[in-house]
Amino acid sequence: MSTSGDRPEPGDGVPPAPTAARRGLRDHPLGRILLLLAVLGIALFAARTCASQNKEISQEEAVEIAVRFVGFEPCAESVCLQIRYLQQGIPVRGYWLVGLAESLDENGEPVRPVSVLVDVQTGEATRA
Repeated sequence: MSTSGDRPEPGDGVPPAPTAARRGLRDHPLGRILLLLAVLGIALFAARTCASQNKEISQEEAVEIAVRFVGFEPCAESVCLQIRYLQQGIPVRGYWLVGLAESLDENGEPVRPVSVLVDVQTGEATRA
């Protein structure tokens, strides 16, 4: 028995009274969900602001600019006109890579192929 009143002595076989420990926000399921949503929100904001893909020049406009730049019309075959969207540099800047060929040879290969980079924001064309 305990000799000091209501408090048990250590070693009496009575477990100590539990202390009310306060759990952190990370330990609650709702807290974890809120933290996950906050991280996803920050990532979405960073993706929208850092890698903006505001394409001011369309594909069709890029082809027109490239055709004027090289000085010839590509043949009607699909191999004679190819276009891809690229991102280059730091900070990232968008370009249309336009591949043009004047005609096809007897083997179906493009003749006089030319690649042109068209800046998405300014429309400036350069040979790739």
